[in-house]
Amino acid sequence: TQKLFVGSESHVDLVGDVVADKNAVTFRFDEVLAFNVPLHPKVKLTGKVVLERGADGLITSYREFWDQSVKEV
Repeated sequence: TQKLFVGSESHVDLVGDVVADKNAVTFRFDEVLAFNVPLHPKVKLTGKVVLERGADGLITSYREFWDQSVKEV
């Protein structure tokens, strides 16, 4: 992703609380991504991340749910 986005013009904010239990960690985000192409077009995304945990407590999966459809982005 380092080559895909312009770091100095992109950012992500956590929105609300991070909720963690023995099965999962979830949080909401609000981000702006600036693409590394001429004019650095930007997209704004909001959504939720779910990190599922295995029996040992380690993260076993990562899922990102966008509030916008792919067409809206």
